[in-house]
Amino acid sequence: MAKRPASICVVVTAHNVEECLGECLASLAVQTFPDFEAIVVEDGSSDETARIADEFALQDDRFRVVHTPNLGAAGARNHGLGLVESPHFMLLDGDDVFLPTMLEALHGQAIRCKADVVVCDIVQFDHKSRERTAAPWALKESQLPNLAETPSFSWRDVPGNVFAAFMGWPWDKLYRTAFARSAGLSFPDDLSNSEDMLFTYQAIILAQRIAVVNEVLIEHRIGRGGSVSNSRTRDPFAFYEGLCRMKRFLQELPDDAWQSLRQPYLNWALDWTLWNIETMTDQAVRAKLAQRLGANGFPELELAEHKPAYFTGYPRNMARYASVLSDWSDDSPDQGPFGPLASLPYGKFKPWCQASPLEKLAIKRRLRRARPTEW
Repeated sequence: MAKRPASICVVVTAHNVEECLGECLASLAVQTFPDFEAIVVEDGSSDETARIADEFALQDDRFRVVHTPNLGAAGARNHGLGLVESPHFMLLDGDDVFLPTMLEALHGQAIRCKADVVVCDIVQFDHKSRERTAAPWALKESQLPNLAETPSFSWRDVPGNVFAAFMGWPWDKLYRTAFARSAGLSFPDDLSNSEDMLFTYQAIILAQRIAVVNEVLIEHRIGRGGSVSNSRTRDPFAFYEGLCRMKRFLQELPDDAWQSLRQPYLNWALDWTLWNIETMTDQAVRAKLAQRLGANGFPELELAEHKPAYFTGYPRNMARYASVLSDWSDDSPDQGPFGPLASLPYGKFKPWCQASPLEKLAIKRRLRRARPTEW
């Protein structure tokens, strides 16, 4: 008789994480929900990652290791997805740490709500100092329906911005396997970065039932460096290609969904574009991105097609936009697709956090509707 698949398959992708993988796998081994299988996709590491994974699997038969020839993040995750036989799965990174109740809490909520996707909260911890910091932007309950009254929902039930409510990464979520397969979800392996955003937001939009466990269940490691930041420097416009693909996906949805999703998506897309510029460590590349933004070189953001107030769903978007153009664009830094910076709806061009109470009041009056106070 064939062995019954475990209730959850945990796919852990690991590439050159010798300093972290042991701690990651150990945190899975002590989960209070024991009925899981862990597939470690060791993706052509050049350090001791493969040895650590193999040795761990010898000690716990719930773990098995698959070695792949450096397929990249998307290829490794897709390979792991193809091996999933369980009713539910997670896609985890080999440098994070998971609280003991993670699987129990997520699986329990998935069963209670018959959810396609279940999302949890996270904290960050620094790789060197081990200091833990809150990540209030990772799960924005203010954007969601009342979770006590509406434990499961679809994007159409979200009163705020569904793209702001959740982060576009896959590892803080549990997925129903039948849903993911019927939706044809996979990671585009021709993108050097931002492939996780496409997978995650497509899952969120296609899910009939989304549920939330409003607890911190994952400790996300930061400050380690790695291939993602390197790929952003090598291919700095990959994020925009990801945005364009996501937009096309949304436009092709039935029932005129794009009409409802257009403004939330474009607000989020501008925010993410600004983030990609602001966090670019290579100064020359950052200037190149800013110059392209100022020249309306990202036309799918539709910056020239709407008034600036259209994009104030993120209240600091205008201040950040002006700051990027002023600091990094040599081509008419006081201009851009929104026109003169002096005409933008955010007062005296200070970041929101630096504005005086009177300036904030003036800004609020110019916004078209109330915004979440946490921003």
